[in-house]
Amino acid sequence: MSAVSVNHREKGQGLVEYALILVLVSITVIAILSFLGDTVGGVFQTVDAALNRQEISDTGSSYVIGGFSASSSGSTFNCTVTIPSVSVTRYDDGEAVGAGQSVTINVYALIDNASASGTTDANGVAVIGPISLPGACSGTATITAGSNTRSSGY
Repeated sequence: MSAVSVNHREKGQGLVEYALILVLVSITVIAILSFLGDTVGGVFQTVDAALNRQEISDTGSSYVIGGFSASSSGSTFNCTVTIPSVSVTRYDDGEAVGAGQSVTINVYALIDNASASGTTDANGVAVIGPISLPGACSGTATITAGSNTRSSGY
């Protein structure tokens, strides 16, 4: 009977060891991502820019417009188009700028347009919004920053 008890305890011990290994791996991944978070974010922005036909110039200022959503509300002939927020990364000479740099965007929604601005954080990203403007009750909102544009239907 004691052989069965020892075998049962060894199985339980194996589960505890797997749980400890899982915890250690999780802590390691979190530490690595915390350390490399800015680098991973920069790579993501570069890939996002390429997939959406946005260019990052090696000279001068360029802007990468992140994904955004737009919605409309109101009656048939009097609608308001709202963009909750949009992230824009500013690059100078191909490198993301630091904190405190100005970013201005133009928003077009068929009937009207508007400008909005924000300031970059330490990674060169400005989060701008919310933005509201008169527009058609359905259509496409387009944001431009520098020579890059990005659109979203609503």
